[in-house]
Amino acid sequence: MTGTPSTDARFRALFNAHHRTIHAYCLRRLPTEDANDAVSEVFLVAWRRNSDVPVGDEALMWLYGVARNVVRNRQRATRRQDRLVARTGSMATEPQQGPETMVIRNEEHAEVLGAMESLKEAEQELLGLKVWEGLSNDAIGTILGISHRAVEGRYGRALKKLSKQLERGRSASQRSPFSAERGEATT
Repeated sequence: MTGTPSTDARFRALFNAHHRTIHAYCLRRLPTEDANDAVSEVFLVAWRRNSDVPVGDEALMWLYGVARNVVRNRQRATRRQDRLVARTGSMATEPQQGPETMVIRNEEHAEVLGAMESLKEAEQELLGLKVWEGLSNDAIGTILGISHRAVEGRYGRALKKLSKQLERGRSASQRSPFSAERGEATT
């Protein structure tokens, strides 16, 4: 985003005057890496909304408000990630697997994620809410603004499409790339 010389100068002055203060605020609430990202996000908001930033002492209060929201969003994301890790960790009922098993699982995960990418964004979101977030059809319906019956239908169709994509991927990977190369070499 390019600005006029006056908005560039105004933003530079805002940044120079308050960067340390906002950085310290974020550091007191987040780990260093997250705090650095949060500060960047705060000043990105300030850059984008330069005309909304008050002048004088009110500018710092405005930046604090933005920083508070950014920090809360990052803390929520961290809590969600921690819950997901805890939930997936509690699901493990098997003993620790060897490296061969881990390689196969990683390949399977990559295969599923690749198949998910071929779905429409709305289908990916619905599957994510149902499978990863563990939400009920009613909750998903509320989030997406559709009925729980529509969620059931769309979920079933999305699973079928995902299954077909996985089958296609498996059948494509079972074809040996060496046979094609040999065929090219002999022609």
